[in-house]
This record gives sequence, structure tokens and C-alpha cells, in this order.
Amino acid sequence: MIHHIWKEISQIPDAKIKEFKEIFKENPNEILDFCQVVTIQTGTRFIIADEDISTIWILLSGKVKALEEYATGEIYTFQKFPAPEVFGEMEALSDISKFRASLITESKCTFITLPVNTYIDFLKNHSQYLYRRTRITLKRVLDEQKQQRIYLMLKAIDRIKIYLIQHYKLNIKNNLSILKITRGQMAEETGYAVKTVNRVMKKLEGQNLLKIKGQRIIITEKQYNDMVKSVENFMKF
Repeated sequence: MIHHIWKEISQIPDAKIKEFKEIFKENPNEILDFCQVVTIQTGTRFIIADEDISTIWILLSGKVKALEEYATGEIYTFQKFPAPEVFGEMEALSDISKFRASLITESKCTFITLPVNTYIDFLKNHSQYLYRRTRITLKRVLDEQKQQRIYLMLKAIDRIKIYLIQHYKLNIKNNLSILKITRGQMAEETGYAVKTVNRVMKKLEGQNLLKIKGQRIIITEKQYNDMVKSVENFMKF
């Protein structure tokens, strides 16, 4: 079983998973017995928000997106994760027993899965690996906090531009992004009143930075680039 798992891991060509290969190779009897290599096709929801965390998912290749789901039935993508990535790690280290978001494969993905308790024990027993994972996680959190502080200081129009830029990147297809986001959702996620959001959206349409068609917001590649130029001094994209 161990040799079979290691053979599968070793055949994955992506250089970005070198760290995981080295960890598993150094400790074959300790962790590989509990691992499985899993391939999941595009568009498969493999984690559901609020379900118990029993498994850690290590993304070796492919791309995953995180979904926010509302009681109204509305669903939107708020973040994308390329390989390598570990799902369930932050919750487990924080003693949170349930996943915070639903995850769906955006492309064909290969994972290593292992029981959460096995992974936590592995972290406890391997300080160097724990240090690397902690460093990666804290850097991400600190970068996000810095961006959020800058974000809160912006004018309404600039904050909403950045919001639309982020959603453009999450939903781009054929150099075009069609966003099905309600004004209420935008207000909730940007911290502004619906009245303010409506005013800004009309202004952005007047500046030819987007097109409003019914409940849809249409942004072309040129409009996206123009929006980025107008706020690039504030944020990193």
C-alpha cells in the first residue's frame, strides 16, 4: 500500500508540490499508510460548509474555488486556490470542527487525503514542517489584514471598483465577466448601504467601466484593465 501511494505521488510532475513529496518520502511508515491519492473531476463539490472535518485535503494539482452559499439559494465564488493548498488545516489547528466554506473543483484535481487526527499528530511530531506551514499561513493572514485596512480607508467608488475587480478575476470567461450579484449582496460585502451601491454603479456605468443589464453586471477585459489602473496605487492585484 505504501509503495503504491508513493509511486502515485512521485509521478505528479508539478514542481510546486516538492515540499509535500519530501515530507512523505522521509516518513513513509508514519503517514503514507493513512493516505489516499484522489482524483476529482471538474465541477465536483468535495467539501460542504458546516460539515464535520474528518479529512484533510492536500491539493497537489489543479484549481479549487470556495463558495459562499446563502439561505436564499444564492451562491457565489469568493476565492480560488491553485496547487499546492491544504484544506481543513486552519480549522483543525484552531480547534474548529467544521469546514467554513464549500469547495468545488474548478479543474481536474489530484489530492492526497488523510484523517485529520493523523495530520495533526504529524504536525505535532515534526516541528520543521509545522513551522513552514505556520509561516505560510501567517503570511497569508497578515497580507490579507493589510489589504483590508487599506480597503476600509478607501472612498466608496474605489472600494466597489476593487470588489468588482476581484469578482471579475473569479468569474472571467473568454475575456468577459458576467456577474450575477444583487445590490443587497454588494452592500453587505462592501459595508455600504444599497443606496450608495446603486449610486456608485450608475456612476461606473456612466464612466464606461461596466454595463448593467437587468440583474447582471457585465465587465469586458478593457473595462477591467481601466478599473485596475484607476485603483492600482491602493491595492495589489
